Amino acid sequence: MVKKKGNNIMLEVQTINVPFHWIDSGEKRLDARFYTQDVIAARILVDKIQKKGIRLDNITGLSKRIFWPGRFKRCYVSQKEGKPFLMPSEVFMFLPKATKYITNYPSEVLVKENWLLITRSGTIGRCLISTKYLENFVLSDDLIRIIPNDNRIVGYLYAYLNTWIGQAFLTKDRYGATVKHIEPHHVTNIPTPRIPDLEEEINQKILEAHKLREEAQELLLKAEETIYSALGLPKIDEDDVEYFGGEIGRFVKAFEVKASELDYRLDASYHVPILRLIKKNLKEQENKGKFRLKRLGDGIAKVFDLPTYKRIYVKPEEGYPILSGTHLRQIKLYDLKYISGRSFYQREKSVIDKYKVKKRWILTTERGTTGVSALVTEYWDGWLASHNILRVVPQNINSGYLLAYLNTEYAQYQLKSKELGAVVEVLDPRDMEDIMIPIPRGESVQNKIDSLVNEAYNKKDKANQIEEEAIKELEKGLEFIAEERG
Repeated sequence: MVKKKGNNIMLEVQTINVPFHWIDSGEKRLDARFYTQDVIAARILVDKIQKKGIRLDNITGLSKRIFWPGRFKRCYVSQKEGKPFLMPSEVFMFLPKATKYITNYPSEVLVKENWLLITRSGTIGRCLISTKYLENFVLSDDLIRIIPNDNRIVGYLYAYLNTWIGQAFLTKDRYGATVKHIEPHHVTNIPTPRIPDLEEEINQKILEAHKLREEAQELLLKAEETIYSALGLPKIDEDDVEYFGGEIGRFVKAFEVKASELDYRLDASYHVPILRLIKKNLKEQENKGKFRLKRLGDGIAKVFDLPTYKRIYVKPEEGYPILSGTHLRQIKLYDLKYISGRSFYQREKSVIDKYKVKKRWILTTERGTTGVSALVTEYWDGWLASHNILRVVPQNINSGYLLAYLNTEYAQYQLKSKELGAVVEVLDPRDMEDIMIPIPRGESVQNKIDSLVNEAYNKKDKANQIEEEAIKELEKGLEFIAEERG
């Protein structure tokens, strides 16, 4: 830590004493981060709990198996030829969707319902209970799999690993100069307090939250299916389009464009052949009277962005929660930051209200991975959102219906074609307003899809609140037992 005293710069080195047996046991680690304050606090707390007569089990004793499948050669193929593949970041999405498909994979990369999944590379220590839906995917080898030996402790074990205590033990063994990793054997010996009454209560709450998330995902899938069926739109895929030069052309994605269709854009992504298929399918169903096609900006919704600002990060109780683009796709919020109201003063006047999002708005990522959209619910109402997020304000359309359509392939390919930028892709608000939106005739279709989407997001919010309360309750319970006299 660097401090300034007068005109002198002083370097303050943080030191701490640890018992020798902590170093001598296990992997004999000498890196300082292995003994950070949260790790030492967790060790001390667990020792106190054990001295109170509470039984400690390690994760091995609570599991049938703890493993990762090992690295394997990924043979990517088309959607029709392979099984959908998910990277760790995609597993933690509200509704995971594969962008790649693989074949000839080892059987151990597949997961079953109610396993615990832990990220083991890059951002390590994030935990998730696998769902029935995830059984349809091949999951990355960068996830450690835990198969609990009893489904009655799945929720408790998940909650414990998500407490500050469990996270301290999970992440302390990380290694690697650039990309951090952990291994299954780093998980096996994590001490876990066994307190039957508390264990049962926490387990029930986590399983309730888990069930709500599964129901929310099912509702989103139903909303998407309803869009395709009600609008008469067939599912589309890159395999459905022809490329110049046959199979060789498909491999390099070569295609022809008429000069009259260039629209002053010479970037290839603006003219990919699948866009022609999308326009054809939309036009056919419009001619059949299924819906009317309108530009998003033609009275359907207003899209705008906001300028950058100085970020002054503070503690949660001192500021406002701020959403980043990554949060829009997550099943629950990770690494949520809080920002001071002082960040939004211009000419001695606060402009913070401009950056607050409102219920029923749609937020869409503007930079980096563009086109990811999420609905602002009552839970997010009044939160701040990054300037890297577009605000979409529905005007003559139901927000739930619009969101569901924006997440279909028909909208996603349109949005991707509008990207600008050589290194970091950018989606300009005016370009987003240029995409075509099908407006169903009558209100029944919109209302049905809107209801499904809103219910899904409300269930997700409720699940996250229940889980957060359960984890805090577990933390307070363990801390109380450790400090209790007697």
